[in-house]
Amino acid sequence: MAQIQHSFSRNDEYYTPAYAVYPIINYLKPGAMVWCPFDTEESQYVKILSENGFAVTHGHIRTGQDFFTVPVPDCDYIISNPPYSLKGEVIKRLYEIGKPFAMLINFQGIFDSKERFKMFRENRVEMLWLSPRVSYIRGDGNPEKRAPFQSGYLCSGICERQLEFAYIV
Repeated sequence: MAQIQHSFSRNDEYYTPAYAVYPIINYLKPGAMVWCPFDTEESQYVKILSENGFAVTHGHIRTGQDFFTVPVPDCDYIISNPPYSLKGEVIKRLYEIGKPFAMLINFQGIFDSKERFKMFRENRVEMLWLSPRVSYIRGDGNPEKRAPFQSGYLCSGICERQLEFAYIV
């Protein structure tokens, strides 16, 4: 197993419910190759994207694939729900990789960092705003009763407009 260089915070293990995956599919080329770098084979991203005709490669730090050090697989898009505590580092690496991406993140405070603000000013940034709020699934398998923050997809090279909206069920 590869040496794990980045570790999870206790607040990083919240999983994406299936209904929050479907909106991003509408923005992808049918049959495209997708890398889900923060996902196991049980991830809703891996399952739903595969079921909808996308070729999916996945990896997770717990199985030795550190997003920050693993070679980038051949893909058209990078899509996932990244670890919350590393969102700034993840976004920076995504811009360095240069592939279109969509990361489901907490939008609260996304522009608070000077470094992220500079990244967004210098690079293409898009937001796919989801409504109502996503109720993530905790590590114990139970959904959060009330999401304390607004989530959506932070994207680059995915959306036609820089701000898009989607309803989730």
